[in-house]
Amino acid sequence: MPLTRRSLLGLLSTSTFFLTAKGAMAAGTALMQDKPRLEFPQGVASGDPQQDAVMLWTRALPAVDDIPGDAVRIPVLLQVSATEDFALVLLQNEVHTSADSDYTLRAYVDGLQPDRHYYYRFLGGSGSSSRIGRTRTAPAPDQDRPVKLAFASCQSYEDAFYGSWARMLEDDKAATEQESIQFVLHLGDFIYERSWHTRTDGSPHSRKVPPFPDGVNRKENRYAVSLADYRHLYLTYLSDPHLQEARARWPFICTWDDHEFSNDNFQSYSTYGGEPHLDPQRKQDANQAWFEYIPCLLGELQGQPAHDFRRQPLVGEKATRNQAAVDSLRIYRHLKWGRNLDIMLTDSRSYRSPPCLPKGFAESVGLPLNTVQLIEIADAGNTYNDGNPPATLPVGDGTIPNPARDRPPGSLLGLEQRDWLLQSMSSSQARWKLWGNALPLFPMRVDLSALPFSSFQDSILQIDAWAGYPYEVSYLMQYLQQQEVTGVVSLSGDHHMHGAGTVSHSASDPKAAPVCVDFTVAGISSSSLFEELALIAERGHPDFQPIVYSQSSDGLTPVWNMSMLDGVLAAYTYTKSGMETLARWLGPNKSNPGLKYVDTAANGYGLASFDAGELRVQMVTMEDSRSDFTGAPAVRHIAHFTLPKWQPGEQPELLGPEFDGGAPFPFTPPSV
Repeated sequence: MPLTRRSLLGLLSTSTFFLTAKGAMAAGTALMQDKPRLEFPQGVASGDPQQDAVMLWTRALPAVDDIPGDAVRIPVLLQVSATEDFALVLLQNEVHTSADSDYTLRAYVDGLQPDRHYYYRFLGGSGSSSRIGRTRTAPAPDQDRPVKLAFASCQSYEDAFYGSWARMLEDDKAATEQESIQFVLHLGDFIYERSWHTRTDGSPHSRKVPPFPDGVNRKENRYAVSLADYRHLYLTYLSDPHLQEARARWPFICTWDDHEFSNDNFQSYSTYGGEPHLDPQRKQDANQAWFEYIPCLLGELQGQPAHDFRRQPLVGEKATRNQAAVDSLRIYRHLKWGRNLDIMLTDSRSYRSPPCLPKGFAESVGLPLNTVQLIEIADAGNTYNDGNPPATLPVGDGTIPNPARDRPPGSLLGLEQRDWLLQSMSSSQARWKLWGNALPLFPMRVDLSALPFSSFQDSILQIDAWAGYPYEVSYLMQYLQQQEVTGVVSLSGDHHMHGAGTVSHSASDPKAAPVCVDFTVAGISSSSLFEELALIAERGHPDFQPIVYSQSSDGLTPVWNMSMLDGVLAAYTYTKSGMETLARWLGPNKSNPGLKYVDTAANGYGLASFDAGELRVQMVTMEDSRSDFTGAPAVRHIAHFTLPKWQPGEQPELLGPEFDGGAPFPFTPPSV
């Protein structure tokens, strides 16, 4: 429910709501007399701060046995204050919720002052009250305000407890105002629609998602299929006290990745089986649940494509039903944070082309992984080789038809969103253009061609991320380079690893100059990339093992880090010899130009500090949080990076990493 600038300023022009703390609660109780007593089991939250506005959120559940029907509106009193003790209440207004929105409510409050903290709470009858939330507004557009944010991704409820949120909260409470976090950028996988019965290695989960109201239960996993199921997931995830406290302490700015709907999805297609399956009802239900539980500005943004959830009739041909489900919610948007930062949030799922190669293609033609060449041919479609794509693919006996020969090039963003992103970046007057990007930009190539006496080609680990859409990466980077757009930084997630590197228009062209920088953040709690690869290597691919891990009495060493940075020959040499100095001498991995850092065994989060002259980033790797804890778990190590602001005609120069508290392999001091 919007609370307009006029209503707030009207309240401020009278003494009606300038109340003492005692008076504010008393007045609220009086106004809520004879109204239902409420519970607020999922806490409070705020999102998408503007210089004069913010979206506030809660879930207000009637605390009675006989919950009203869907159409009954439940009154809730919102109070906004300049102080945590509510000594001065600036706004007191009745808002409403109902079963139609699963008792969630969104209150858009404007007429606020820039760069200020505000406090808020929600009241029900019989003196019931939510916890107190704290939010803040963005600086004014001309305000030269340093910016500090946290960025996070991938928070499986079952894989681990939320030690990352606990550590972030504890450190921020001890920080000075100048060093405190201003907002959290959440890059997707806020929930996981699939729930596996055990971990991949067969061990029990840290905790369990309760049974779905409707979901599908299979031998290997169970997954959400209905609006009730997706709501169930948000209710479960938001039962965690540390996630609740984080949402109450900082405003969140959110986009989604795949697990808010379906693993590795595109448009409204799920991809669990061999062939993509059109799932428009499920996509629309997932969109509605996200809109209900994630506070953000969509329809409130003027002149932008974003819009609130609009349930669509799903009738007609496949293409019509698919488009209707996708159109039910549009979340890509442009936010501003003072003079130093513009934030562009993209949707990497709803508008993308299908994968350029089908699932299992590499295995079907006898390859260990899809090769760089095959992906470039298939993704570029009818534009490959200056519009002369091959009739067959260069694999096997050379007779496999090229399925993309007559197809336009692939797009991860979709043409409309891509044009919007480039226009937003090129027209931005901010010093830094922050791309809230769910997926890593650097390709994570495996330089199999470096192995002697083999016919392997350089390959891609997986094509669900930007690595599977090289045509569009090249298009974006060339445009930014030609338009001399500087200060572009991508913060990304999804891969369950920390990483940092520069990005050019082509990872295959050694002369291509870097254009922007990408920092990809490990999961808050989800199993690390290294853990998944190590299990694959151990169980079914022993030839893969030497470039994934080395085993000793001390445990497993994540040699995959070395494969990415120094190449598979270096990693293989280290595993067989244990001589790190010799192995690193064989690097670097020339198929990953610009890659400066990976920690594929990490869980944790990132911190980014922007000012007029430079960006400073900390990639925080946490100790294990698989067991519950009382005090916040410790930090294992922190990688520090500095990125000076560059000017038109210059290239970004990423400095680092430097470490606190040790370092991951192979950044540790060489043992030999």
